[in-house]
Amino acid sequence: MKNFTFRSLLFAVTVLLSSCQKDDNFPQTNYSIESGDFFQIISKHPNGWIKEAKHGLDNPYDSFEYYENGYIKSAKIYSSYPQQHLYMEVSRSEDNKPLWSKYYTSEGDLWFETVYENGWASEKKIYSEKGTSIYSYEEGDLISVDFTRADNSGKSSTVFNKTEGTRTVTIKKDGETILEAVYPYTESTGAAMLTNNQVPVGNPFANSDGNYHKINGSFFRNATWQYNADPSGNIPPFRNFYEWNWYVPNKIFATKFAVSTELYQSIIEQYPISEDQVLTLNLTHKEGVRGFRPSYEESLSLTEEMEKDPSLFELKYGNEYVEAIYYGKIIYVVGALRNMPTDKNTADEVKHLAQKKMNWIVDGNNPLTAEEQKVLDKVWFEVKFFSTLKQHRNGIVLNNAEDFARLSEDVENSESSIIQMDYAAFEHLTAN
Repeated sequence: MKNFTFRSLLFAVTVLLSSCQKDDNFPQTNYSIESGDFFQIISKHPNGWIKEAKHGLDNPYDSFEYYENGYIKSAKIYSSYPQQHLYMEVSRSEDNKPLWSKYYTSEGDLWFETVYENGWASEKKIYSEKGTSIYSYEEGDLISVDFTRADNSGKSSTVFNKTEGTRTVTIKKDGETILEAVYPYTESTGAAMLTNNQVPVGNPFANSDGNYHKINGSFFRNATWQYNADPSGNIPPFRNFYEWNWYVPNKIFATKFAVSTELYQSIIEQYPISEDQVLTLNLTHKEGVRGFRPSYEESLSLTEEMEKDPSLFELKYGNEYVEAIYYGKIIYVVGALRNMPTDKNTADEVKHLAQKKMNWIVDGNNPLTAEEQKVLDKVWFEVKFFSTLKQHRNGIVLNNAEDFARLSEDVENSESSIIQMDYAAFEHLTAN
């Protein structure tokens, strides 16, 4: 896909951010961190920063542990909807690399889990009543997906070969191979999926090149305060299944997006909790979309096949197929605060300096004074750059405006990639 430029968007962000600067002087005040009515400090490090803490007392909605350097060591996140339950658990290293994560259903069952090596996903297992799928990775690149039905009656395997640009799908039922096909490495319109376990299966359509048309639609949101670093409203889910079209996060992370969207998963696992608020900035460009509509003959044929043996059809082709693919680029920046002082006025002063520091990183104007930086150094504050490029997936720490400009230019000069795939349900496929 053709390149595009973020320059006009970055200029607009710069103007907006620069308009809200102040040059207030802040007196020395109390920066101590103490327990409150809803926030309990369980233990502290020798430097006075939090070691263990939780929000909520009898029924916590999160509990977490920090390393002495301020990075997350572990966190458990709870939801009160539809009832109180643990839904997300993460573990990270002292240099902020992911070790493992687990996500749970509202019934308390393990939904999916990820094991990491050297900061990259190594294996992801997804569980459901249909069976178990295992995603295997090599340095963060997907190399295979294996699915086994709960009753062991059917198995499917997809092997990705990046060098040859192919993915080979093999599907067996009762030990007999019922489908074996080679497809392009990158999924195209018509590519089918068993959505329960995110299992790629066969493409039933003869010609699914689709029609491409340009969008060239861009939008940005300047750095604003959020109650958590949840990018669900700004980073589209990589797989947008038909059954999820009406899915709205209920004030918790949109964990359904995390199953297949590594960028989204990376962000929410680095910032699972917030003591106060975080700054987020988003730049998104949709360059174009490739759409697909099956022919009358294919619709009729597939409808008949589906009605003849629904179980076999699902094993071969899943329950949904790619109807549209969006291409573009995404930049997402998070400025997070930790070990915040308990006093509200002091916390507000720190937040003002954090906003000023992040503005300077983005636009290069009005840097903090040495005294202001000393104040900000009393808490943990980090600005991190994420994008659709693999090298930015786990985030890059931004220290100055040059860092932001360099990384933005890397995104600008890169080829557009798939940022979202919209799916349609086979059950709604008719020959009308």
